[in-house]
Amino acid sequence: MIFYNLAKETDTKNTMIKRFLTLLCMQLAFCCTTFAANYLTFTAEKDSSAFSIEDHNIKSNIFYSLDNGKTWNKLTDQPVKLAKEDRALLKGNKPDSEPTEKKYSNFKMEGAIAASGSVMSLVDGNGDGKTIPYAYCFFRLFHNCTSLTQAPELPATTLAECCYTDMFRGCTNLTQAPVLPAKTLAISCYCFMFNECSSLEKAPELPATQLARYCYREMFSGCSNLMQAPELPATTLAQRCYNGMFYKCTSLIKAPELPATVLEQSCYAGMFSGCSNLTQAPELPATTLAKRCYDWMFCGCSKLKKAPKLPATTLEEGCYTDMFHGCTDLTQAPELPATTLTMWCYSEMFSKCSNLTQAPKLPAKTLASFCYNGMFSGCSNLAQAPELPATTLAETCYARMFSECTSLTQAPKIPATQLTKNCYNNMFSGCTSLTQTPELPATSLAKDCYYKMFSRCSNLAQAPELPATVLAEECYKEMFSGCAKLTQAPILPATTLEESCYGGMFSGCTSLTQTPELPAITLAEDCYYRMFRGCTNLTKVTDLPATALAEECYKEMFRECTSLTKVPKLPATLLAQSCYNNMFGWCTSLTQTPELPATTLADDCYNRMFRGCASLKQALELPAAVLVEDCYKEMFSECSSLKKAPKLPATKLAKSCYSQMFNSCKSLTQAPKLPATTLAESCYEEMFNECSSLKKAPKLPAKTLANGCYAGMFSGCENLSYIKVAFTDWETGTDFWLDDVAENGTFVCPKDLPKEYGKHYIPEGWKIENEDFDK
Repeated sequence: MIFYNLAKETDTKNTMIKRFLTLLCMQLAFCCTTFAANYLTFTAEKDSSAFSIEDHNIKSNIFYSLDNGKTWNKLTDQPVKLAKEDRALLKGNKPDSEPTEKKYSNFKMEGAIAASGSVMSLVDGNGDGKTIPYAYCFFRLFHNCTSLTQAPELPATTLAECCYTDMFRGCTNLTQAPVLPAKTLAISCYCFMFNECSSLEKAPELPATQLARYCYREMFSGCSNLMQAPELPATTLAQRCYNGMFYKCTSLIKAPELPATVLEQSCYAGMFSGCSNLTQAPELPATTLAKRCYDWMFCGCSKLKKAPKLPATTLEEGCYTDMFHGCTDLTQAPELPATTLTMWCYSEMFSKCSNLTQAPKLPAKTLASFCYNGMFSGCSNLAQAPELPATTLAETCYARMFSECTSLTQAPKIPATQLTKNCYNNMFSGCTSLTQTPELPATSLAKDCYYKMFSRCSNLAQAPELPATVLAEECYKEMFSGCAKLTQAPILPATTLEESCYGGMFSGCTSLTQTPELPAITLAEDCYYRMFRGCTNLTKVTDLPATALAEECYKEMFRECTSLTKVPKLPATLLAQSCYNNMFGWCTSLTQTPELPATTLADDCYNRMFRGCASLKQALELPAAVLVEDCYKEMFSECSSLKKAPKLPATKLAKSCYSQMFNSCKSLTQAPKLPATTLAESCYEEMFNECSSLKKAPKLPAKTLANGCYAGMFSGCENLSYIKVAFTDWETGTDFWLDDVAENGTFVCPKDLPKEYGKHYIPEGWKIENEDFDK
């Protein structure tokens, strides 16, 4: 029995050993399989961490394991929770459809998670692959994962279009970038890859020499702690390859060498833009340029003290546009030897380089559109302008070239006689130290050619001769606006005008006392619009002989000429829409209106003509019998000294024709007769609003009201105590018409009018007298 039991026990032990060995072999086999794979792994660095996947118009096929690969579960948008030091393995295969910029999946994370292992396990199941199988493969994979503290391995050497685009964008706690071994790149492969990774201090090595379009575009843009840039060994570039690569890397002090001699369109565009601590620019050895190749390259590099040499003599469109814009420590510009220019080539090149004291020579004699546009705008320490020998101009060629150059005292000669559209637009605007203008010999002008040319040149005392007799649209518009020391306007010999040709030409010339002769009898739309607006010392004006007007031709012409006491003759009998709109608005010294003989009006023709003329005491007759829309609207609004209104004989009214005509005329004691019996929409709306001295309303003979016809008509007439009406039915025309009038008064009306009280009807406290209107 003992021997039997011993044998049985030995048998049992052998069986257990066999089972143990079998299980051990299975575990070893599993472990070998597990450790052979290089799964993407998430390790929690603190409790309450979690991750999930968010699908955008696509179904991902990603699985995770929390038991070292024994069991796998499909990853969904439901968070997988991890305690500190917990690990999750991830694997997957191709999603249900090809990803695009609108069809992709991205991780969502909470807490703090370090990634390790190969990201390739998401597409090949084990992480062995070195070839990215399809475009947009890892597009936005960790986008805005602020919990990610470490990036996984990216071992691929063969890339695909947009494969890593936006991959770690917004990962603000990522401190180190993964190795990027690929030497041949694909379109947009690294585009925005580490954008806004504000904790990243060092960029990975970038050994690639075969570049592709957009490959590094804004790769590190917004990496505000990036202090070291990688070497960039490529000598042949691709379109926009480095576009914005280090944009707003505000801790970057030194730029990498750029050995490339073969450039492509926008290859360096904005590359170091916003790198406010960059002190040294790399050499740029290329002599053959490409379209917009250096566009915005060092824009906003406020500590850059020296520009690199720019030896190219053959330029391309926009090649240097905004290249050093806002480089406030730059004191000297590089030589620019090119004699043949291209469109936009130097546009805003040194704009806002506030410490630049010397401009380079500009030998070109044949220009191109926008070639010098804003080139030195905002260079507030530039004291001398370069010679400009060109006699053949191009559209917008000199526009804003020296705008806001506040130290510039003398303008260069500009000998051209054949002008082009916008050629001198804003050329010296804001040059507050400029005391002398160049000669302007052209006799035939072009659209906007002198637009704001000397605007805000506050020390300019003398204007140049302007011999042109052939004008163009907006040719002199705001040319001397804001020239506060200009005392005399030049002769303007043209007799045929063009649209807005003199618009705002002398507006804000506060030292101007007299207008030049304006002999034109054929006007154009907006031709004198705001021509002398704000000339606060203007006391003498010449006649305006035109008898046929054009739309808005005199609009705001003398607005805010506060010293003007006498107005020019206005003989025109053929009016046009808005022709006198605000012409003398806020001329606070004006005491009398001119004769206005026209009997045929135009829409808006006298709108606000004398608004705010606080010294105006007398208004001459307005003879028109047939009115049109808005014709007298606000004509005498805020004429606080006007005591007597002009006669208003019109019997045919129009929409808003008298709207606010005497608004806030606080001295008006007598209202004109209003004979019309047929009303129009809003015709008398707020006509006497706030006329606080008016005691008696004019008789209102109309028996039928129109929509809003009397709305607010006497609102705020605090002393009004008498009104007589002919209408017999309250309709929609009397909204607020007697609001805030005298507490006691007399309301005379036909007996058929219902007795309704309130601010829309009969004022409370007034007595009612029933009387036929014609009595």
